[in-house]
Amino acid sequence: MKNVAGKRILTIALCGSMLAGQAVYAAEEPLQADPALAGASVAVTEYRNIVDSRVDMTDVNTGMAGVSVSLDDYYLAYESGEVSKSATIALATMTSSDVASVLENYQNLGVANVESYLNVREKPDGAIIGKMIRYSGCEILEEEGDWYKIKSGPVTGYVSKEFILTGEDAKIKAIEMAKLRAVVTAESNLNVREKPTTESEIITKICSEERYDVLEEVDGWVKIALEGADDNAEEGYGYISAEYADVRYALIEAYEFSPLTGSTGLRNSVVNFAMNYLGNRYVWGGTSLTNGADCSGFVLSVFANYGIYLPRVAAAQAGVGTSVSSSEMLPGDLVFYSSGGGIDHVGIYIGNGQIIHAANSRRGIIISPWNYMSPTRIMNVIGSR
Repeated sequence: MKNVAGKRILTIALCGSMLAGQAVYAAEEPLQADPALAGASVAVTEYRNIVDSRVDMTDVNTGMAGVSVSLDDYYLAYESGEVSKSATIALATMTSSDVASVLENYQNLGVANVESYLNVREKPDGAIIGKMIRYSGCEILEEEGDWYKIKSGPVTGYVSKEFILTGEDAKIKAIEMAKLRAVVTAESNLNVREKPTTESEIITKICSEERYDVLEEVDGWVKIALEGADDNAEEGYGYISAEYADVRYALIEAYEFSPLTGSTGLRNSVVNFAMNYLGNRYVWGGTSLTNGADCSGFVLSVFANYGIYLPRVAAAQAGVGTSVSSSEMLPGDLVFYSSGGGIDHVGIYIGNGQIIHAANSRRGIIISPWNYMSPTRIMNVIGSR
C-alpha cells in the first residue's frame, strides 16, 4: 500500500468488465472484490475521488491474470491532470480480455507522447526511417543513452526517450486510446460492400494488413469506417466479410517513411512540407494545417503554400491538371477515391507506395498505402516543375 496525499489506496486490477451502467455504491468500509481477486480491494469513497462513477466489483471478470494497472499510480496521474476520464470510460466499455488483447501484444510497452508525430531513426540521431503519430504503440527493445530502440508495426529503429511513455503510464494511455479495429487478413484486395451481403454493390476495395475502425459487427460482417463521403467522415462506411479480418482492440503503430532527398525540386518540397502536419486533426470543412482540415482542405492548403491554387472540394480538384496512371505517378501527385457515387476523398502521393491524407475525424492526418482503397483517378497538378 501507498499513502497518497493522506489517502490509503490499494493496487487493483482495473478490468474492462466495469460495464457502464453497473450499480454504484457508497461505503465507508472497503468494498471487497470477487474472491478470485484475493487481497485486491478498494475504498469506494476514495476511488470516487478519482472518477465520477464507482463500480460494483462483485462481478469483475478476472481473466486479466498478470495484467493490472496500479490504482495509486492512476490516482497520481489523474490528480495531476496527466490522464483524462476517458481512460476510465474506455475501461467501462472493454472486457478484461479486450484490455489484455491490447497489453499482451507488448512485452515492454511504449506509447508515443507527442502532439503530432515522433521520428523513428535508423540509429540515434540518424536518418529518419519512420513516423509514430500521437499515442502510437511500440515494443521497447533496449535503451541506448537518451534513446530507445523500438519496434512498431513494420518499423524498427530509435526514438528519443523523452517522448515515450513507459510502465503504468503507458498501460493507462494504451487502454484509453485503443480502439476496436479490423486488420485486413485477405491476401489480395478485399471487397467493401454497401450492405452486409455478397449480393450488395461493391463500393471499393481495401488492401491487406490495413487497419480500419470498426463501427459494428453483424452476422459475419464488419462495418468499417472509410474516408470520404463528400468530406463528411461520419457518413463514410462499408461492410467487409469477417472471414478476412482480425477484429480486436489495438493501438495504431508506426508508418515507414523517409524524407525525399537528392533533389530540391518542387515535388520533394511539397511532400516534405505536407509531412510536417502528420498526426494533426481532421476537421470537416476545415482548411487549417495546424488546427484541422478535411481531405480536400488539407490538399488545398499544402499546395497553396507553393502558389498552386486548387478548388475547395475533392470532386472539383480531380478536374485540375493531367490524368496519369499508377505506373507514371510521382510524389506530389493527387490520388482520388470514391466510397460510393462520385469522388469524395483525396490524398497526396509521397512516394514508396504511400499517400498522406486527412483521413477522418477518428484518425486525423495519416499515411496509408496509395491503394488502401481502389483509386478512382490520379492527377498531376504540378506539371514538370
